[in-house]
Amino acid sequence: MSDFPRFAAIITAAGKSERFNKGHENAVKKEYLKIDGHTVLYRAAEPFFEIPGLSAVCVTCPEGSEDETIIALEDLADINTIPFLIIPGGETRKESVTKALNALKAFSGSIDLVAIHDGARPFLKPDLIIRTIAAANVFGSAVPAMRINDSVKRLGPDGLISENVDRTNLVRVQTPQVFRYSEILDAHNRSSNSGASDDIEIYLSFGGRCVPVQADEENRKITYLSDIPDAEAQIEEYIRERDEGRKSAKASRRMRELLYTAGKEE
Repeated sequence: MSDFPRFAAIITAAGKSERFNKGHENAVKKEYLKIDGHTVLYRAAEPFFEIPGLSAVCVTCPEGSEDETIIALEDLADINTIPFLIIPGGETRKESVTKALNALKAFSGSIDLVAIHDGARPFLKPDLIIRTIAAANVFGSAVPAMRINDSVKRLGPDGLISENVDRTNLVRVQTPQVFRYSEILDAHNRSSNSGASDDIEIYLSFGGRCVPVQADEENRKITYLSDIPDAEAQIEEYIRERDEGRKSAKASRRMRELLYTAGKEE
């Protein structure tokens, strides 16, 4: 695979996890919780490091959550020589990805493609990344997709089923969605569609074409509390450790201030 395309990976983790935290007074980002010993965010990012051609990684996070994000990434940012950026996202997914794409301009000379992946999809396999990148390298863009097997219905204004929807040409899509870097950067910078559900929507609106590749049913997204078996216990432990860490950091800052003041008085 010596000729494998050079690419960057954007891992989106700047959302508020509102559906996941519904009913909880203290919110914890789902990407920071663990499945089988590793955080959701680590599991979403780690497979990209197994792919030849990876030239840069950019992870988006909520404003002020850079430290928590670094911790959730475990050792990924430390043991690799690949450039690793962590940047605060925007108010919407679109804004966050636009910021990440522009942050990657510093590496534009060493990347041809960019793979954009949900930080809440921890079951990604390297094979799916490879197939999606290979297809995007030929067609300009590629997305994991699978046909819909269930019947599809439309709801009316009253919340009742109003009509049947022909599913013949409908598919469900996943991430990573892969694009030629220069093209998706241009599309994002030109787009004002802050409500776009994914990057394919933005890319197609500016004339791009996208090819589907066979998706993986296991590549599901963590959305609700029940998607992580021991989420409740993890949330309690996480909040306790986070609060203790903040108290310790505050005490450390106060001690430094006192020492600095004492030094000036001498």
